[in-house]
Amino acid sequence: MSTFIQKLDQVEAEVRSNRQLMANLEARLAKLELASRSQTNGNEVKKEKSASQLKKEAKQKEKDEKFRAKQEKLKAAKAQTKESKPKNEEKKDVKEPQAVLYTSKTNPGEKKDTKCQLPDAYSPRYVEAAWYEWWEKMGFFKPEIAEKYFPLSTGEQREKFVMAMPPPNVTGTLHLGHALMCSIEDVLTRWHRMLGHETLWCPGFDREIYCFPDQIKYEIKPNLL
Repeated sequence: MSTFIQKLDQVEAEVRSNRQLMANLEARLAKLELASRSQTNGNEVKKEKSASQLKKEAKQKEKDEKFRAKQEKLKAAKAQTKESKPKNEEKKDVKEPQAVLYTSKTNPGEKKDTKCQLPDAYSPRYVEAAWYEWWEKMGFFKPEIAEKYFPLSTGEQREKFVMAMPPPNVTGTLHLGHALMCSIEDVLTRWHRMLGHETLWCPGFDREIYCFPDQIKYEIKPNLL
């Protein structure tokens, strides 16, 4: 039993000595690593740039110099224009285009004379003058006008096309939809009239009257009181 205890003490002593050796080795390795790091940081060698890198840097430098010179020229030009421009520069009189009127003598209800000289620019007052009275006199707004220009053969019945036109809405936002819809209705009515149908596009009624009382309340009623 005593021999076993002696051997166990020897093994424990060897383990302790081995641990001490390992600790000493780790400390020396750490010192060597620190020394090598300090040496590499102190004697850091710069890498030489390749030919392509040097060429690229030279091109970039040339571009920067050109851009700088261009900016200086622009600054000089702006300063020169400011100096040459008078302080109290008179504003040029801009003449507003005058409306061209239709001056030919055309009696109400007669066809417009289109042989006169046309204006250089479009003028609505010139173009629209005298036409409406002639249209009314010729009966172009009547559904029966188709019988005059599109005669039917014996036994043939004329087709009819009737559409109610809603009035303008009180609010401007809702009226935009009516204006778009009326444009489409106008095209449809003209198309059926050109087909020779007996067409009528008459003012009708608004199917949605919910916003009208509120608009009367806030806009029209205060002015009547």
